[in-house]
Amino acid sequence: MPREFKRILSPTDFSPDSLRALEYARRFGEISQGLVIVPHVIHVSTEELYDEHGRWRSFQELEQGARQKLAEIREQIFAGYPQAEFLLLVGNPFEEIMRLAQERNVDLLVICTHGRSGFEHLLIGSTAEKLIRHAPCPVFVVRRGTT
Repeated sequence: MPREFKRILSPTDFSPDSLRALEYARRFGEISQGLVIVPHVIHVSTEELYDEHGRWRSFQELEQGARQKLAEIREQIFAGYPQAEFLLLVGNPFEEIMRLAQERNVDLLVICTHGRSGFEHLLIGSTAEKLIRHAPCPVFVVRRGTT
């Protein structure tokens, strides 16, 4: 018997692909009348402390920006859907998403791929790939550029 998806976890990094994955997560939530948990993990690295113009940003600026983007997602993607929870976490994205999936006994993980390749992929792998291999539940993967 197929499992019901009453607790759906769909992390976002605010990329267009992850926003598309959130649309799928909402659809799964509507079908099962389940809770959709939307975390964003701030992984503080040297790269993240600088904006696109090379200006330094404080952790408070990162946090404030992430909270604003989560609020926009609530308004744009989850408007009219009350069973959504938005979280801001700090740490390693893979570790935080896995911890949350286990603590919340998640039924489905909805993620996107980012198509990382080459030397960087060889060294660290992708968060999506690690989640697919280690998730405690089924994983629905939205490929880059799909609708």
